[in-house]
Amino acid sequence: MAVGLLCGAKVLVADNDLKSQLKQRGFGSDEKSALVLGLVEACYLSHSGKLEIASKEEILDFEGFLKYCSKQQKDFYQKFLVYRDLRERGLLVRTGLKFGTDYRVYERGAKLGKGHSIYLVHVVPEEYQCSMAEMARALRLAKTVNKDMIYAIVDGESDITYYMVDRLRL
Repeated sequence: MAVGLLCGAKVLVADNDLKSQLKQRGFGSDEKSALVLGLVEACYLSHSGKLEIASKEEILDFEGFLKYCSKQQKDFYQKFLVYRDLRERGLLVRTGLKFGTDYRVYERGAKLGKGHSIYLVHVVPEEYQCSMAEMARALRLAKTVNKDMIYAIVDGESDITYYMVDRLRL
């Protein structure tokens, strides 16, 4: 199994064959001689048995890596669950950071760089509360960039419910 090197909030993959395979499947971004994976991408690949994660001291199993990631990012486990669910549905999932959300999601079968994402997905816990103004801002941003806004609500049993939010014009 290929190994990725843990470097703070990212994982580096140097193996050329694996880099090519992962990039083709929409994972990571190229930087110099390595493919850089975000923590959620690396966690998904670790969970899937496609990548071992090595820190400077040891090889981390999935649970150990999940604990590490949860210390690095707030609500990491919920974000991982949603990422895994979307990937298992055959969707291409990328970070939504530049849109102020968790993920941007492409249609099933989409190739990275060949089209535009169609959804912005914001992951929230079951007890999440927001104002109408906050939701309106998120929706306005999504519509400005021609995307649908989806809230992925993760409950206490780790079940995910997706709600698409749209505006109503009278």
